[in-house]
Amino acid sequence: MSALTVTVSTTNADSQTTQFTLRRHARYWLDDGSLIVRAQDDIYKVHRTLLHRHSKVLASLSPAEDDSGEGRRTVDGLVVVHIPDELEVRSEDFEALLEHLYHDAPLDGSASFSKIASVLRASSKEQLDFPAIHSIARTRLEEMFPTGPKPAFVSEHAEEALTLAVKHDIPSIRKALYYSIATHSHDCDDETADASSPRRPVLSPVLSARCDALLEQLVAHFTPILFTVATAGHMACTDVLAEKWMPLVIQPALDDNGLCRPLETLERIIGIDWAAEGLCADCVRDKTEEWRNEQRDVWERMDGWLS
Repeated sequence: MSALTVTVSTTNADSQTTQFTLRRHARYWLDDGSLIVRAQDDIYKVHRTLLHRHSKVLASLSPAEDDSGEGRRTVDGLVVVHIPDELEVRSEDFEALLEHLYHDAPLDGSASFSKIASVLRASSKEQLDFPAIHSIARTRLEEMFPTGPKPAFVSEHAEEALTLAVKHDIPSIRKALYYSIATHSHDCDDETADASSPRRPVLSPVLSARCDALLEQLVAHFTPILFTVATAGHMACTDVLAEKWMPLVIQPALDDNGLCRPLETLERIIGIDWAAEGLCADCVRDKTEEWRNEQRDVWERMDGWLS
C-alpha cells in the first residue's frame, strides 16, 4: 500500500501537532473511483453509487472535516467519508466486504471461515448494514457447522463462530458450537497446546459460563447412563453386556474423557461389533436404537440446559 500522511492536532495542553498515516489500499484504490472511504487507518477509492445502493449507512455518512474544522477533507479531489469508530468496522472486514461486492472473492462454497466472518460482521445492521450480503454470509456460516447432534464435531473456529452466532442471532448452529466448546475446551489447555499454533479466540465471560454450566449438566446426566450396565431382551445377551461393559465401554470412556462427551461415547458404543461379542441380532438392533435415542435425548435436553 502507498501512504498518505495527514497532520492532525492533539488535545494536549501545549496544543502540539502530530502526524498519523492513512494507507491507500493496494487493490481498492480504483482509478475511476468516485468516493474515498476511511476504515480505521486505511482509505479506499471506490464507487459511490455501488456502495450507496447496498448500504443506507454508508449513504448517510457525512464527509469528514479537515483538521482545521473549516472544510471537508479531500484526497485526489474527492471527499473522504470516515466510517465512525463506534461502528467498530475493522479494515480487514471492510476489505473482505469489498472483495465480495466487486466479485474478486465472492462468498461461494470455497470461502474461508475468516472471510465469511469478516463479511458477516461488516454487513450486519450493527455496522454497515448490507442486508442482502449479510444474508449470504449467514447462509455460508450455517453451511460450515452442523445443525444437529454430530458426534466428534470439533472446529478450530468454534469460539469465534459461537460468538458470531450469538451476536447475529443464528440459532441453527449455536447448540452444536456450545456442545463442541463445552466438551473439548480442555483440549486447548496451555500445558498441552502446541506453542507454534495460533491461540484460539477467548470467549466472553457470559459464553464461557454457559459452556461450563452445559458441561456440568452433560456430565451429571450421562454419569448414571455410562456406569449402569446395559441390559438386553434376552438373559444370555444381558450376560454378555455385563461381561463386556467395563472393558469395552467404561474403561475407554475413562481413558479419553468420554464421560464429558456423551454423543461421542454413545457413538462409540453403537460402533462396537456387539454381534461378534455374542449379542443376538434382535438385541443388537434394539440396543442400537436405544443408544440412538439416548443421543437424541441429550440433544433435546440441551435446549433447557442452555436456557
